[in-house]
Amino acid sequence: MSAFHTKTIASVLEPVAQQVSHLVVLYEAGQQGQAMPDLVDNIQLVLTCVSNLATVAESTAKQSNDATFIRDFPSAMDAVNNSSTALNEAVLELRTDPYSSKGRRKLITGAKGILTGTCDLLLMYDESEVRKIVKNCEAVRSYFPVCLEVGTLEDLSFYIKNLTPGLTQVCKAVKNRADELLHKPYADILRRETEQLKKFAPMLIGASKSLINAQGNEELTNAAHQNLDTTIEKMNASMKEIIRVLLMKDPDYGKKIIADFHPLALAKDAVMADCNRVRDWLKHGKLTDAEGLKCATELISAGKELAAGVSGPKGEEIGEVVKAIDGIVNDLKNLGDAGSETDKAALKKALLENVEKLDTLVKNTDVLASTPSGAVSRRIEDAKRWAKSGDNLSSETNANFSDLLTTSRAVAKATSGKEGAMIEKSIDKIEELLQEAGRLELEIGNNKGKADNRARILAWLAQLNNQVKMADEKNILPSEVVNAGVGQLSEWAKDSPAVSDANAHHAYNKVLEVSKAVSEGLSKAERDQVEGLIAEVGEAMESYQAVIQGPTPTHAAIKKSQATLLQAVHKIGTVLEKADMTGDNAAENVTTGVERVCDLVDANKVGASPKVEQSIRQTVDKVAAIGKAVAHHNPGPEGDRINELCDNVKHYISQRTWVINNPEKVTPEMVAANSANIKDALRELESKITAVEQDRDEGTELVSAVSAAQQWASTGKGGDAQGTTAVGKVISQSRYLARGLNTRDKREIFDLCQELEDLIDEYNRAPEGRKRALRSQIADKMNAVKQAARKANTSAVPGTETAGGLPECSEIIDEWLDRDEPIRSKAGERAVEDVIDMAAALAKNIGGPVGEAIKAQTEKVAKLLRHLQDVIDDPKSTPEQKRAAQAELKEAITELKKACNDHLASKVVDTYVDITGPIMELQAAALAPLAPPEKAVKFNAKAADFSLHAEQLCRVAEVATDVGCDEDPHRHDNIKLSIEALRDATPMVVYSAKTLSLNPDSESAKENFDLVKQQWVTEAVRLRTDVDKCVKPTDFLVESERKCKEEGEAAKALMKTSPKEAVVKVAMVQKITNRVLEVTDAELENLGDCEFRVKLVNHRANLQHAIQHAGQATNEHIKGQATDPAAFDKSITEVHMNISYIKEEMVGFYLPLPPLPELIPPPIVEEEEEKPPARPPVPVDSDEEEDAFDASAPAPDPVEAPIEHAAFKLRQETAKYIEEDNDMIAAARKIAQKFQQMAKYTKGRREMLELGATEGDSDSSGREKSEFSSMTDMIKTCKEIIALTKNIQKHAAMISKNCPDKRLVMSLANSMEPIGMLSQQLNIIASVKASASGKYNEAAEVEADEMLTINAQNLMKSVRDTVRASESCSVKMLSNPAANNLQFRRKR
Repeated sequence: MSAFHTKTIASVLEPVAQQVSHLVVLYEAGQQGQAMPDLVDNIQLVLTCVSNLATVAESTAKQSNDATFIRDFPSAMDAVNNSSTALNEAVLELRTDPYSSKGRRKLITGAKGILTGTCDLLLMYDESEVRKIVKNCEAVRSYFPVCLEVGTLEDLSFYIKNLTPGLTQVCKAVKNRADELLHKPYADILRRETEQLKKFAPMLIGASKSLINAQGNEELTNAAHQNLDTTIEKMNASMKEIIRVLLMKDPDYGKKIIADFHPLALAKDAVMADCNRVRDWLKHGKLTDAEGLKCATELISAGKELAAGVSGPKGEEIGEVVKAIDGIVNDLKNLGDAGSETDKAALKKALLENVEKLDTLVKNTDVLASTPSGAVSRRIEDAKRWAKSGDNLSSETNANFSDLLTTSRAVAKATSGKEGAMIEKSIDKIEELLQEAGRLELEIGNNKGKADNRARILAWLAQLNNQVKMADEKNILPSEVVNAGVGQLSEWAKDSPAVSDANAHHAYNKVLEVSKAVSEGLSKAERDQVEGLIAEVGEAMESYQAVIQGPTPTHAAIKKSQATLLQAVHKIGTVLEKADMTGDNAAENVTTGVERVCDLVDANKVGASPKVEQSIRQTVDKVAAIGKAVAHHNPGPEGDRINELCDNVKHYISQRTWVINNPEKVTPEMVAANSANIKDALRELESKITAVEQDRDEGTELVSAVSAAQQWASTGKGGDAQGTTAVGKVISQSRYLARGLNTRDKREIFDLCQELEDLIDEYNRAPEGRKRALRSQIADKMNAVKQAARKANTSAVPGTETAGGLPECSEIIDEWLDRDEPIRSKAGERAVEDVIDMAAALAKNIGGPVGEAIKAQTEKVAKLLRHLQDVIDDPKSTPEQKRAAQAELKEAITELKKACNDHLASKVVDTYVDITGPIMELQAAALAPLAPPEKAVKFNAKAADFSLHAEQLCRVAEVATDVGCDEDPHRHDNIKLSIEALRDATPMVVYSAKTLSLNPDSESAKENFDLVKQQWVTEAVRLRTDVDKCVKPTDFLVESERKCKEEGEAAKALMKTSPKEAVVKVAMVQKITNRVLEVTDAELENLGDCEFRVKLVNHRANLQHAIQHAGQATNEHIKGQATDPAAFDKSITEVHMNISYIKEEMVGFYLPLPPLPELIPPPIVEEEEEKPPARPPVPVDSDEEEDAFDASAPAPDPVEAPIEHAAFKLRQETAKYIEEDNDMIAAARKIAQKFQQMAKYTKGRREMLELGATEGDSDSSGREKSEFSSMTDMIKTCKEIIALTKNIQKHAAMISKNCPDKRLVMSLANSMEPIGMLSQQLNIIASVKASASGKYNEAAEVEADEMLTINAQNLMKSVRDTVRASESCSVKMLSNPAANNLQFRRKR
């Protein structure tokens, strides 16, 4: 069953899941010997609901035009009908015999089929609806660039009429989809991007008008074109983001896009749609010639995309037809209106023939057939037909299974990590089941065994299909692709009939394509070598073409040119094979080779088979070659040891050869010793290479390389030769690390490396006076590379995710450094490194002496971190030394965090004091009536100032997101989105302003600039509002008071000597005051009725009056109308004093609460006489008893035991508080305990069933004990968890209702929001897992366990966040104890 992700699906499934849970309970009761009750009424209700759903689904299928939905619907409907029939038969059998085991099995099978079938139907329909929206989005997106062809206002009017309905329909559909989604972040992105599209639409129209009006002025036309291109680009980006999010169903599994959403499938759909439109023009005359030619142009574009994606001769055939269409369309355009009707008719006829040919060709093309998943899917369909037919295994069926498993195993070998291992496991299971199927066919009458065997084969085939599809995105080694191409070209050169000229040409193109793509990730020397070989291959192909196209091509000349081509291609394969040895598959290749050699050595007698001995030698040579390559890239002790092990292995293999050649001189002991030496050396070599590769994967070498290069970049010490070599190593390590990442992260790192290389080239050519500035740029770029590599690498490793902002990092660091016994912690050390990077980014942003001070503190923390690591690793260190190093590091981190928070407020005050000033100055420069040369200079200066100002706003916001005090993840996401929007809008402002400056009298240019300006200001204000919430109001007011005082004192001094400059300072005081008023207003909006609010309102009114008075005093002083010479100074002082009053009031209100008094120990009572023993307590349920829990114990592994890890984190949180008078803490603790029990049960049950036991068997020895004994207990526990979450929600709602702080209330609401949805999902998931009772089905068990694990993790995290937010709200409610129904008291 797939994940459900919409409100409709969840609401339909929940009642069905309730009924299934009830049936599971009755089924297990029947297993214990109880009679089954009459279920006719209950089942009839379920069947009626399912029948209604099926009727609606059938009606939808008849009306649908979605080929995928029409194709998949019948099988899904059959599954639901079969389950309904089984359920009905079960009820009738159980009514006749309440103890019927057959009836119970049918009951549980039918119940599970009803649940999964209903879910499949709903998902199928949902995916069909998404495909409709995506197609509409693609159609609208493809229409955006058409505005570039608009030449007149009439054309623009026609374009707007065509665009508006489609865009409106898409925005409405996307909005409705956002309202339907359960995952709030996805819904928020859809809403935001839809709003962006609505805002961009009038800008697109305005930019088009400007371009039309600019005709005749080249400079103005270029500016208008830039403006329009930028607008189209931003609209395209928004639409692509909408499509991306629409295709993402499950937030925890990443981007799972089904085959119908594959880019090639979308391209195929686009080609077929364009063919229909062109056919309407040519055959039916529904379009004008201009519109038809536009459609034909779009067809050519889509056809080229499809031809490039479809491999083999099929793709080349599509490309040829598209090329012919392109030529005909160009001829039609060249004819124009002057051409004769006869010529036009002939060209249109030829065009229609080619369009019909292309349409037929594309319809019959399986665009995914060339992918591994496509090949596997086709064979799996054949295998499924056999499994469902009941026929015996035939030679044809065996051959199909053999091809299927061979193809799948090739995919598994090309897929590294856990995914490859899972595919191998599925293949092994299918092979076992096929052997079992062969044995069962020899048995007579065992129909039940055969049916069970076929059912298990079907389940594993489905799982294998999904696994191969997921692995399809994994990269195969480039050298394997190139070597395969070499093999095809070799067969072609031998005149083999198996390889045609078209196949050889395709292999040649594939070699070049892969080589060009891989060359980006190599070092500069390797890249230059590959690029040179690519040019050599191209020349060889040109030479071959010249020979065969010559007047008299001889056989000898053809063979010579083919040999030259093969030699050049083979050279590329050799270079790429060397690169693979140090690529991300090096460790996996070594492990495979070592396992193979050890197996051969153990299973075969020495010298028994020359073929085996040759295989051993070849495999060892490959392993040693990889080891040598790894050692070369890892100079130092580790590399030396790997080299030594490679030599040892080869030496032992030479000894083995001597043993084979001299059998009379050896003893059995010598043979055994040689075999042991080979295996031991290989095992050690494998462990060393794996350790080195893991370190490289974690980026440790990159970090050290950056550190070494940074020393040179900051000081210049060591000389340019040594420094540039160090930077070269950074580039090499970064590209190495990027090769195993996804496309987007890889592209980002490759681009940064290229920029770094360009800087090094510029540095080598630069004069001495410029080198220092270039070293600074190199240092910044290396930091960017390190950040990108760490972010991309950690996001791909479970359990090692980047901590996030400073508050999240602080939590992880405190958990690590507060331990009594210091230990190494990967998560803790990474969090410290993240804090160092955040602080370094802030230091760079601030600059000056303050920035240098923060930078020095970061260096101190980095040094203390290395010291702590060394002390912990040193076996001679005492516990006192470890604790001292731990305490020293913690103190330094605390000081660094305080410095970051203090100086962040100062930077926010300085940067955001006036966000609209530069854009107003840019507008004034664009409208200024100056002479063209003078105006251009001034405009360019203002445009540069504005761009710099916008970038500074974004950079400070990025730092505030990391370093700020706000922990709301939703606000952090909003800030990131606002930053992207502001950066997108900035060039649009500049281009529209440039258009306006060149044509200041144009009304369309003014309207367009006003629209773009308004968009930019809106995003800037939104960004400023969110950034303000990342800074404590008290810190903001302290810095504002300081800055106001500085500017005010300067204004007083300048008023006596330079009044004009004094006015500038007064204007700055006014801007600072306005910012203080904004922050005060935000605080007032956040407050309820209280004494503090009354005081704050009064102070705000006084400040408002003071700033108005200051403005009046300044005007009077400038005009010489002041009656009191000291009035100006007094007014400025009054402003400063009122800001100080607001600050003092707010600082006093936000002072931390005094610590609670220590608990007074009870008085000691003197013993008078011996009392009888106390009555033992009444036994309580295990749920009510708080078991012994050690919060300082190491947490379970997040990968091996994810549910236990999440439960441990929740228990850690609840252990901080006293449960008495706090039902929320008690409920959260019970949730963690119940999930721990559930994890033990599911794990133990799976182990038991894998051993062949049944549901009713007793607990197998060796598995972890659980308080659960059946799936009934699990269903009951899930219901108890749901009840506990409702209790938590009830208490949290009461707290949020009475809390006076609206910010905290909003944070609590965000934390509490997912709990309801996750509880609903838990209910359905429990029913799915429970309905898998009976005969073991590992595929179903794995899928249900994955869904349960993800749900449990998310639910416990939401509960933990809700507990924290509730405590924060309760602190604000201390002044009103009557409103606070929970007491959050921390343990001492």
